[in-house]
Amino acid sequence: MTTFTVSPPPHRRSKISIKTLMWGRVAALVPISLAAIYFFGFAALGNIAASILGAVIIELAIEKAFKYELTILDGNAVYIGLVLALICPPTLPAWMIFLAAMFAVGICKHAFGGIGSYVFHPALAAWVFLSLSWAQDMLPGSTPITSSFSDMIFETGAGFLGEVSPILVLLTGVALIAMKFIEWRIPATYFLTTVILAVLLGDPVSYVMTGTFLLGVLFIATDTVTSPVTKNGRIIYGILCGVLTVLYGYFSGNYVWGTLYALLLANAVAPYIEVNTLPKPVGGVAHE
Repeated sequence: MTTFTVSPPPHRRSKISIKTLMWGRVAALVPISLAAIYFFGFAALGNIAASILGAVIIELAIEKAFKYELTILDGNAVYIGLVLALICPPTLPAWMIFLAAMFAVGICKHAFGGIGSYVFHPALAAWVFLSLSWAQDMLPGSTPITSSFSDMIFETGAGFLGEVSPILVLLTGVALIAMKFIEWRIPATYFLTTVILAVLLGDPVSYVMTGTFLLGVLFIATDTVTSPVTKNGRIIYGILCGVLTVLYGYFSGNYVWGTLYALLLANAVAPYIEVNTLPKPVGGVAHE
C-alpha cells in the first residue's frame, strides 16, 4: 500500500501566533476607535466597552462551564467585540451591542467549535443578528460620502463608528500587510475588483470608499478562519467579495451595507473555494 504524506499549506504554517496576530489587529484598530470616540463622544466609548465586555464575559463563562482551557488572553474575543462595535452606529443602545457580542462569541464562535472552526465571521453574523432583531436601531444617522480628500481624513457624515476616518483604516491596514499580519492577496483583489466594477457601472468612487468598505477589505475579509488558505483561493475569494459588494451596492445604492452582506455571503463560499484550490498530492508530497 502506498502512503501519501500531505504537508499543511504554507499559510497554515504561519510564524505568527494567534495571540500575536489578534493583539496586533486590536492595536491597529485602536487609532480608529479613538477617532470614533473623538467624533461620537461617550456613545462610541460606551458601545466599544459594552461590545468587548460582552464578548469577553461569554467566552470566559463558556470556558469555565465546560472546563476548557482559558483563551481570553489570546485577544480573539476582544478583537471580535471591537470589530462589531466599529460596524454599528453610535446610537445603538449599549445593552443591544452587549447581547450581540455575546451572540457573536457564544453562538457564532463557540457553538461551531471555537477559533479555527466557525463558518461565518462572528462580528458579521452578530451584525446581521442586530439588523434583523432591531432594524430601526441599526439604521445610521447619515451615509458617508468621501467626495473630497478631507472626507477621507475625517468623515463628518459617518454612520458607523469605523467610518470616521477612511484613511486611518487604510493606513493601519497597510501597516499590518507590511508587517505580514495580513496577507496581501485578498485585500488587493477585493479593493481593485470593487473599484473597477463600480467605475465601469458609473458609480462614483466617493460612494464606495467608505471606512466600512476599507474595514471590510483589510480586516474582515482577511480573517484567517473564514477565508481560503491557498494563494489562488485567496485571489478568487477577493474577486468574489468585490463582485458581491458591487452587485449589492449598485442595485441598493448602499455600499456600506453592500460590503457587510457581501462578506457574509463570501464566507459561505470560502470552504468551496479552498477545497477546489488545494494543491494536489504528487509523488507523495503536496505542492502548491
